[in-house]
Amino acid sequence: MVTLRLQYTKEKYMIFLGHLELMKLFERVFRFNKLPLKFSEGFNPIPKMTFASPLSVGYSSKYEVMEVQLKEEVPIAFILNLAFPEGIKIIQAGYVESKKSLMASLTHSEYLIKVEFKQSIGQLPFAEWIQSFLEAGTIEFEKKAKNGKMRTLNVLEYIRSLHFVYSDDEELILRTIVQTGSQGSLNPETMIRVFMDFFKLPQEIERIQVEKIALYYEENDTLKTLFELKE
Repeated sequence: MVTLRLQYTKEKYMIFLGHLELMKLFERVFRFNKLPLKFSEGFNPIPKMTFASPLSVGYSSKYEVMEVQLKEEVPIAFILNLAFPEGIKIIQAGYVESKKSLMASLTHSEYLIKVEFKQSIGQLPFAEWIQSFLEAGTIEFEKKAKNGKMRTLNVLEYIRSLHFVYSDDEELILRTIVQTGSQGSLNPETMIRVFMDFFKLPQEIERIQVEKIALYYEENDTLKTLFELKE
């Protein structure tokens, strides 16, 4: 048995697939191409696949990671040429011996966030505001816990970095690395709304578009891309 790790994109119309639909899609493509899948045991055997983190419906991504167990190796060139619907493309593939779980190892996600406003923001000093925001010490927001109760948390404890990229009359683009995974996660849209509330901006948001551009694990206080995860 071998473990095949894939880095892939999820863009265009594929952003509207839920996580379970995405898993079914991968299974169909693997079966159609007769990959020697390793199945779970029991009355309803399923392919042994794991995904680093479910992507929110409506978000695009240039960097998703999954693993599938095979009975034997298949040439990487064949894997890289597997045909998926437009929007999903395999970028990297390789066999790994790491026993570490992708989901347990994941610590951070990096996003590009485009915010479209209903009113003009052309004169607002976002680059300066971001610095003030990050230096505020404590900025509280409420998040629902798994037990359904609301918890008050400090949003800054979840933000690794936040940078101004671009703005025009009604559009703002930011780049951020936020905590993701079993130790707690910050939704990028939540971060934007906390930012807006902190500066009491009267402008209404028309739309928020989120694109994931990297997944990371942390090793010796350094972030490394998740595809590189080793023993």
